[in-house]
Amino acid sequence: MNSAASVPPAVVVITDLVVFCRHLDLIKEIESRGLRPLFVFGPETPADRLALHRGDPGHPLSRVAEAVHVADCELDTLLAGVRTYLTDYDVQAVLNCGEAFVEPAGALAETLGLPGPGAHAARVCRHKVLQRLAAPHLAPHWAMLGRTGQASAAAYDWEVFPAVLKPAGRMSSSGVRSVADTAELWNELADYPPDEMLLLEERVRGAEFSVESLVHEGEILWSGITAKNTNEAGTRYFTETGHTSPAPGLTPAEETRLLEANASLLRALSFRTGMSHAEFRLSGERVALMEIAARPPGDAITKLWHLATGRPLEPALVDLALGVRPDVPTARRRARQIYLDHPVGVLSDVVCTEDVPVSWVSTDGAWPHFAPVEPDAPARLAAVIVTREAGQELGEWRDSGGRAVSVIADGPLDEDLHAAAERLARAVHITTAVRGDAPLR
Repeated sequence: MNSAASVPPAVVVITDLVVFCRHLDLIKEIESRGLRPLFVFGPETPADRLALHRGDPGHPLSRVAEAVHVADCELDTLLAGVRTYLTDYDVQAVLNCGEAFVEPAGALAETLGLPGPGAHAARVCRHKVLQRLAAPHLAPHWAMLGRTGQASAAAYDWEVFPAVLKPAGRMSSSGVRSVADTAELWNELADYPPDEMLLLEERVRGAEFSVESLVHEGEILWSGITAKNTNEAGTRYFTETGHTSPAPGLTPAEETRLLEANASLLRALSFRTGMSHAEFRLSGERVALMEIAARPPGDAITKLWHLATGRPLEPALVDLALGVRPDVPTARRRARQIYLDHPVGVLSDVVCTEDVPVSWVSTDGAWPHFAPVEPDAPARLAAVIVTREAGQELGEWRDSGGRAVSVIADGPLDEDLHAAAERLARAVHITTAVRGDAPLR
């Protein structure tokens, strides 16, 4: 569409502001390679907030010359958004951050002949039913509740309880809940849109893990295992409440089972190039797939690996998008994120009694700078992260959007970081109020 010799080389970054504020270093990584970062921001990005950060000389987005803000995540909308990029620049990479654009970004990269997970892998990674079909050896016992009539037939035949209902195409644990029996199943089904594709599957007991991988032309260059905690005990939900990278306490055999399951899954998807994030349950000798994403992981997991390895992952993300084999990290420390219980009410303030600033990442449009320390340095509180805004209502954790405040800690590999993180988290205090009764920060 252009003469590469006459136009500047560039990388198209497709994302939303809430996601990209974790990966602001991508801008300097792209620029350091002599390339222009060009942005497409999706519908979850507030237009006024984007304009504010782009106009702030202290924010990295102020250096971005071009950014398109689109109204939805459909392929046609993305193509319209990048049309002038494809004519005015020599686009050498398409780099997607975030779940919503995985499929159209994968199709765009493949069509342009650029590195990426591949259109097929991107499609499967956006649909949990396709994941079960692609890797039946890893799937829990499941049934597809398609449209209304099919849902009725499958639900009548289901006999495996407790079970889990989950939407096939949502993210962030939205709509995922447990059902104890047939009566509860039918009661819960009434809460979903009648045309939404659902999965009904056995509730696999056992610890949950994610496996993050850097893949280059089908070769897994690096994989790391992250331990996960959820609020499933005593609730109907499966909201993630903590992550630890690398996962502690696994035997060599358990690590091997998880890594082999992840490799088998990526082969089944014909995953080509990029970063993947797969979630599994380990139940005895069985590894069961929960889901896989063709993108960097959410929450603070990329930051945990930064602290654990001493190296950020953003350079590797840019390398892979350009088709370059990146250097791979090695864990030398352990890092943990835990979400803190909050009182119900309107979020008023968050304070920390330690010498660690509180980062209001949604308001500021940026995560804090993370500075790794020596492997044997004592456990420390590395960051306090607020992902909601003052004035917002805080309530039950039904999905990831219900969480508000987390702490990130790191420590030596041989230390009990769970205990250390809980101790360090006591320095953080969350204040809520009844609406109208108290001033906000």
